[in-house]
Amino acid sequence: MIAQILVLLSLAGVAIYFVIVLMKARGILGGIENDIREVSTRAIPVLENLEVITAKLRSITENFDDQMTIVRDSVQSIRTITDNIVDFERRVQEQIEEPVLEVAGVVGSIVRTLSVLIRRFRGR
Repeated sequence: MIAQILVLLSLAGVAIYFVIVLMKARGILGGIENDIREVSTRAIPVLENLEVITAKLRSITENFDDQMTIVRDSVQSIRTITDNIVDFERRVQEQIEEPVLEVAGVVGSIVRTLSVLIRRFRGR
């Protein structure tokens, strides 16, 4: 009989201990639940801001790509204009250089001839 009482008292003590442990576990789980709720409450605005930032970065990247396309086209246009100017200069030089040299040769001949004539007239 005494053994049964001791066993019952022991079981009662263990049951009380388990109740205390379960109450502490319940308090810990309640704290974790509150922490998770607080984290989710704070995380939602952060995630929304992250979504806005991502959209802005996407827009900036698209604008940058557009601007780079414009710059490439501008550089190509400048290159074409430069090539056209160089070609024009070459054609002008080819068309003008030969007649100018001929005129210079003729003027040089006239000057030499006049110089010879002047020397002959002075020498007389």
